[in-house]
Amino acid sequence: MASTLRDELASLKIDRRNGSTEKRPAPRSSGNGGLGFISFLLWMIPISLLGFAGYYGYSQYEKVRSKPEVQVGMVQTMTSGEAEKLLTAKGYLKSRYQSRIGTRIPGRVEKMLVEEGTRVKKGQILAILEHNDLKAMLQSRQSQVARGEAELKEARVDLAEKEREATRAKALHGRKMLSIEEYQKADALRGIAEAKIAGLEANIAWQKANVAETEANIRYMSLYAPFDGTIVEKEGEEGEIINPMSMGGTAAGRSSIGTLANLEKMEVETDVSENLLSRIAIGQPAEVSVSAVPSKHYRGRLRQIVPLGDRTRGTVKVKVEILDPDSSLFPELVATVHFLPDKALQNPNANKSFVFVPKSAIFENNGHSYAWVLDTNSRITRKQVEVATTNDELARVESGLRPGETVVVSPAKTLHENETVKVAE
Repeated sequence: MASTLRDELASLKIDRRNGSTEKRPAPRSSGNGGLGFISFLLWMIPISLLGFAGYYGYSQYEKVRSKPEVQVGMVQTMTSGEAEKLLTAKGYLKSRYQSRIGTRIPGRVEKMLVEEGTRVKKGQILAILEHNDLKAMLQSRQSQVARGEAELKEARVDLAEKEREATRAKALHGRKMLSIEEYQKADALRGIAEAKIAGLEANIAWQKANVAETEANIRYMSLYAPFDGTIVEKEGEEGEIINPMSMGGTAAGRSSIGTLANLEKMEVETDVSENLLSRIAIGQPAEVSVSAVPSKHYRGRLRQIVPLGDRTRGTVKVKVEILDPDSSLFPELVATVHFLPDKALQNPNANKSFVFVPKSAIFENNGHSYAWVLDTNSRITRKQVEVATTNDELARVESGLRPGETVVVSPAKTLHENETVKVAE
């Protein structure tokens, strides 16, 4: 009873603001669970700070720690010809036989008989220029020739008559039956008839020459293909003026109707540095790659070294003929020429692609070949490889490496697996 009274008295509180007394509930016990969780949080704060500080310190140490510096190379796909090249030069494809088809005299295009890509034969008509005036002139001159030939025929009949009269006058004069004056007159008429015939024959020859000239001008109005080939560029259209004195603009007319090229006789025109010219010679085998045909390599041969140097660039122009051209090649394409040793011409695998790696990237260990491969995080991994053949600079790899991978060249023996390295600049 006494304890109950004490509990009730303890629960009473005097509100001094209004003097009233109210009863408030007794406080509840919180237990030990809350204090334990708070203690755990308080301990985790310093532990987290220490962990972050350790990680930061380690990362800074990794940055300042001395890393092995290495030289790197690329694993790449190339042909045996590219791997054995003596030197490489870039240039442009040209047709050995290429011509802009123009005319000797100005004229307007009446008919255009070809388009780009049209294959033509030698002597085939490509275009016809208007020449109605020349046709009329030809008819006029042919008529003059016909008239002259008719006059010549008449003159020859007259000459025959004059010769008979002159012969009769000579005979009568010999028998003293005709005076000398009449005989001389008959002989003079015969000479006049002969001179008239000579004049008519000369005039006819001149008229025939005019006819031949007109016929030649008419032939010039038809533009022919000078050799077998393909129309690679069409410039003229029906109605346009073709002017041989034009510089290519349309103001004074075009200078040609188009460009004809023999695509079966293609070559690469490129420049070789003077100090490398001694590495190549006429007949040197080559391999040609064309940017527009990345899947194929073409066989080539050095056809000509132009005997003229470029003093400003220090180069000499050379021409490499393509031995196996196809329809994928046409003028002005970018091409790369790999000049090969003479023995490469007999290599059956010269145009086949293989995986190559710098020879110095391969090292031996316990009778096996290995290479250090660098990943994107600058860490190295040792991979076992199978090497087929090598030359002075490259090794052909059959397995173990993929094109595009980066390898360490001339690796130090102190390198170890998963080590982070620094790539030399």
